[in-house]
Amino acid sequence: MWIYIASIRAAVIIAALFIFSGGVRAQVPFIQAPAFDAAWVEADDREQAEAGSLPLYGRMLPIMAETERDGIWTDEDNERVWRLGISSSGALALECFLDQIEVPEDATLRILLPDGTAMAKAVSLELPDQIHEYATAMVAGDSCILEYREPIATARRGSFRVAQVSHAYRDVDDVTAREGSCHVNVACEPESIGWEGPIRATVRISVVTPQGTGWCTGTLVNNIREDCSPYILTAWHCGRTSTTAQFNQYKFYFNFQYANCNGGAYSTAQYLTGSQLKAYSDDYDPQYAGVGGSDFMLLRLNVPVPEAFEPYWAGWDARNIATVTADGVCIHHPTGAPKRISSFTQTVTTGHPMTSSGLQTHYRVKWAPTQNGFGVTEVGSSGSGLFSPNSSLGPLLIGTLTGSSSGMTCTNNSGTSYFGKTSYHWTNNPNTQAQKLKAWLDPDGTGALMQGGSADPCGTASAIPEFITGQTLSLCPNPASEQLVVRAAAGTAMNYQVLDNTGRLVLDGSMIEGHATIDLSALSNGYYLLRTISSDHMPASTPFIISH
Repeated sequence: MWIYIASIRAAVIIAALFIFSGGVRAQVPFIQAPAFDAAWVEADDREQAEAGSLPLYGRMLPIMAETERDGIWTDEDNERVWRLGISSSGALALECFLDQIEVPEDATLRILLPDGTAMAKAVSLELPDQIHEYATAMVAGDSCILEYREPIATARRGSFRVAQVSHAYRDVDDVTAREGSCHVNVACEPESIGWEGPIRATVRISVVTPQGTGWCTGTLVNNIREDCSPYILTAWHCGRTSTTAQFNQYKFYFNFQYANCNGGAYSTAQYLTGSQLKAYSDDYDPQYAGVGGSDFMLLRLNVPVPEAFEPYWAGWDARNIATVTADGVCIHHPTGAPKRISSFTQTVTTGHPMTSSGLQTHYRVKWAPTQNGFGVTEVGSSGSGLFSPNSSLGPLLIGTLTGSSSGMTCTNNSGTSYFGKTSYHWTNNPNTQAQKLKAWLDPDGTGALMQGGSADPCGTASAIPEFITGQTLSLCPNPASEQLVVRAAAGTAMNYQVLDNTGRLVLDGSMIEGHATIDLSALSNGYYLLRTISSDHMPASTPFIISH
């Protein structure tokens, strides 16, 4: 396994820049990273591709600059300010990786262009307990300045190390040139109609490994408790070599998409840094082209998802279904580009990327042309979600992308994409019980195999709006034990049905003036669906859980 290390101590002052801030004229020293060996990297990229490893867009170069030894400190107004310039000749873009972070409250970090212009507003450098790593936003070009600020009244000066810089050399500049013109933007209609929730749930991931940085795609997923836990489901092959410290330096980009079907504006401003590995398939096997299971990884973000991001927690279906006949989609970031939607219309069957393995861990998907293009999956789409419609619960995630055959591109669109099955993630794979997906998405062991999505799961546990009709049923309590009290918004007489997670009718009865108390004592723990039927109103369905 290759790690690009040119020297233990890479700090070489190559220039100084004078900038003015707060009335202070500061001389900022620059550090030059070790030389980037493009020919060597090109050869290594070919070797890694043959081995099925995650393609990288950037390579790690050592910096090893420390606030106590490098850069320059100045006092400006009521703040202490530290600055250091970083340069890596020929880079398309740079990202800086910090560790050993010990800073006071109200400490901030900002990225400046070489001329002193601020890239964006400062971000807080206060991290959750026991977290000491961080990664900066990406800045175009081969040079930037780090600017750290803290209150001057702080007794002890903060400290950290700029350990490495990622020298980006591909897949960060011209989007159209690198991914082709066949892709369908998520703003396009009719392709996006009905899939608005999964679109909001899909994130671009900047993966950090010992060798460098790469693109993958993930999905913010709901759990049975519906407590807004920020779980991201993606592919294990994306992060298989990442360390605990490097997971804390992953970046997750929300709403990175074009404004309209033909393109337009987009923003990378809505991102979160840092995660923890919670569950994974532990299925790396060279005999099976790197994967001997369903290839999944569940991460938990280090911080909650802000409301301003308008997140959506995707629902999922963990039932073991051999074939999927309903049309569906994949939402993804091919080559790390703005969000796209690919559609399938053929029956989805079961198999494995290596047919000779005999495993039935994956869905086999063929993509279809649609009104606005012929969406496929590419490098960077790994880990993205495969969604199928559900009449009661809305779109549900049924798999995550491992990869595609035949080097799929816009000009080679006839291959097959392989999605590790959510049902296999659930309780199979050669991993421990604590590493299985069920342990985290159904932590109370309810036995539920389906979960609807939600834009506000923490606020909708007892009153879940019907996806199709807009009618609301109020269920209390949910989860329920011996009894379930049901009230319908329409206070008329109607009938109800209780269905288990296979769709089998297990109870039925009548509601008087929109009210019923249902005896659940004879039913086992698990996931159920309550459906109301009336001649005056369209049917409404609401999921609930029984936990005795």
